[in-house]
Amino acid sequence: MDKNNEFKTAYNNYGEMLYRIAFVYLANQDDVEDVLQDVFISFLQNPSKFKNEEHKKAWLIRTTQNKSINLLKSSSRKNVSIEDIQIQSDDTDNDLHIDILKQIISLDEKYKTVVILYYYNDYSVGEIAQILKISKSAVKMRLKRSRELLKIQLEDYENE
Repeated sequence: MDKNNEFKTAYNNYGEMLYRIAFVYLANQDDVEDVLQDVFISFLQNPSKFKNEEHKKAWLIRTTQNKSINLLKSSSRKNVSIEDIQIQSDDTDNDLHIDILKQIISLDEKYKTVVILYYYNDYSVGEIAQILKISKSAVKMRLKRSRELLKIQLEDYENE
């Protein structure tokens, strides 16, 4: 397969998923688009052959995470408050969905990554462990702790 077709296939198969992952880190559409552009440029320039489709997918996810984290750490990135987050949702009237997404975005990096991969991208615990290069029990613990944190942060909805 030539590079052009490989690029199109990868973009069509994983572009939306990578967008969601980057958005969780960056919470800004312009930054997300910049990161995705960098990821796919790296993909085109990557001379190594992937072992299989799962290896390619894991590489794209990990590269998206790393580039998002690097952008967050860069001095050129301005701080974005939770209130300024550009929520991309088909159901903008759903306040609970928006509040949940804001709370997920505010989680520590290690928690939000597993939440997004598990709940938004339908990865199994084992797949997440492979992607993040951590144990399955660490993934389960991070999911448990993130659910506990989200439950505490969203208690207002239980009281309404």
